[in-house]
Amino acid sequence: MNRARIWRLVQAVLLAALLVWIGRELVQQRDALRAAAGALRLRWPLIIAASALVLVTYAALIQSWRLLMAGWGTTLPYGAAVRVWTTANLGRYLPGKIWSVGALAVLAQRAGASAVGATGAALLGTLLNIGAGFGVVALAGPSVLDALGPNYRIAAWGAVALFVVGVLLLPRLLPPVVRAITRRREGVTEPVQPLPARLVWSAVAINALSWVGYGVAFHLLALGLLPAVSGATLGFIAIWTASYLVGYLVLIAPGGIGAREGAMVAAFAALGLVTATDATILAIASRLWLLVLEVLPGLISLALTPTARSRPS
Repeated sequence: MNRARIWRLVQAVLLAALLVWIGRELVQQRDALRAAAGALRLRWPLIIAASALVLVTYAALIQSWRLLMAGWGTTLPYGAAVRVWTTANLGRYLPGKIWSVGALAVLAQRAGASAVGATGAALLGTLLNIGAGFGVVALAGPSVLDALGPNYRIAAWGAVALFVVGVLLLPRLLPPVVRAITRRREGVTEPVQPLPARLVWSAVAINALSWVGYGVAFHLLALGLLPAVSGATLGFIAIWTASYLVGYLVLIAPGGIGAREGAMVAAFAALGLVTATDATILAIASRLWLLVLEVLPGLISLALTPTARSRPS
């Protein structure tokens, strides 16, 4: 058995164990969850506003990705970029987050972007998004970090410091990596220029604001589901960002399923913003909500993407 098969087997076993744990937790709380679900009073204007804000956040992230591609001398029309980005987003629901990154590069190249621009922007955009997320958690959620444990705040600020150093170095460190990937994959030998620092920091700012947008949308969703929810918006921004990062960094979990929800419930419990049952309701509801907002645009993009037609002989 080769290494790839062994890794897939390990992923499957770990994912199965994670899903079994989630199922057991839900069974143990089923009566409380049933009672809480029956008490829900949906406020659709807030839920619709939350969903619209997420879509606006997507639009900002797509523009950030286009900026990075432009820094490497390639452009995509915004409509084509939306189709590529939302379609590639479906890859995050496969075990191993590299699928969505790889799909973004490949689909962008098929849409007309250069190999260097497509690959570099996909890699750098992912790294900047993760790093900006740690920065948002460190700034917006010190109380969340302190509640989770004595060393979480130190770890978060350490990650922020590494991120800042990385942003300063990546424009020069990434070109040889991109060049090696594109040459190995397709024999591309085009030169890779360092990105301007101003452009990289602009992408960082957009990604940071996007995390804030996600968190505000999550707060609106919570108020739309559970009107009695208390707590400042900053707490919801920190909880959403931290739990999303946990889900993203657990590579075995497609779309962070299970890991994100567990982290979210733990963060709510640590802060005492809602009861354990309401925290579980919010975790499950936000998963279903985000699933629709991630998958539906991707499926629409797939349906609208023109299929390649064979040339007549």
